[in-house]
Amino acid sequence: MNKKTIRNDIILIVSLLLVAAIGLIIVFSTRQKENLVARVSVQNEVVEVIDLNDKTERDYEIEGLHGIVHIHVKDGAIAVIESNCPHQDCVLMGYIKETNRPIICAYNAVYIVIVGNSDIDVEIG
Repeated sequence: MNKKTIRNDIILIVSLLLVAAIGLIIVFSTRQKENLVARVSVQNEVVEVIDLNDKTERDYEIEGLHGIVHIHVKDGAIAVIESNCPHQDCVLMGYIKETNRPIICAYNAVYIVIVGNSDIDVEIG
């Protein structure tokens, strides 16, 4: 191959990558954000449904199996900020915003999961 063909191939590949990147930016920037809520369950019973679209900071106290679990909500994220569990894994999780990352306090049987607002009535067994 000569240098001109290689240069043209490189220009074509870079152009295609640029078009694909612009397309992805347009798709993700115009995509409507899903309304997210956090479902807080104690011993598999939903005790609180928290709207994460409301950007105000709020605190919740959830009565767990062995004591109170303190939950904080800010900027569309939720975290366990205090618990009486021995290992504090739930507190160390920090704030979550994603639907695929639950917070679990096994000691207090508290389970926090983020779901889309349209999924509230769906039972996960």
